[in-house]
Amino acid sequence: METDLTVRELILDDWDDICRVHDAASFVELERSGYDRSQFKPMQEEETRASFFAINRGAVGCFGPQTVGFVAWRDQGEWRDSGYLSYLYVDPAYHRHGIGTRLLNEAAPYLGDQAWTLAKPENQAAVSLYRKFGMETVNHRDTRCGIRLALSSSKKFDSGVPNFGTPYDGT
Repeated sequence: METDLTVRELILDDWDDICRVHDAASFVELERSGYDRSQFKPMQEEETRASFFAINRGAVGCFGPQTVGFVAWRDQGEWRDSGYLSYLYVDPAYHRHGIGTRLLNEAAPYLGDQAWTLAKPENQAAVSLYRKFGMETVNHRDTRCGIRLALSSSKKFDSGVPNFGTPYDGT
């Protein structure tokens, strides 16, 4: 199935589709991780279209006209070269078909050796994918954002470096 997947640059007109994919996948992720359904937050409550595209670049995976997954990384303004993988979601109907791997591979050159992300520790599919990519768990402290995974070459591999609050300074 993955061989028919088209991957292209994420554009403004993809907003409704990525919201749909995020919401479907995020809801399933919460349920499988044992979190309360009340913790579900739709994409349009997490970010506005303007705020999302102001700091993220990305790619979408499509079967014909249907968007089935997307990946985004923060690479604008103060986030340039930060290596932060901000979103990777696949429509649950298309899980376990290599789409997440393909999208992560698409993002890899942009993330570079600073790659890092956050994941719910119970989301073993995501954690396994990031480990296959070479990331390691930096700390096991489960915060609101989950656990941090990073390449060993990333500044975020140091557990003393905060997730957010101190933007990447380029040094």
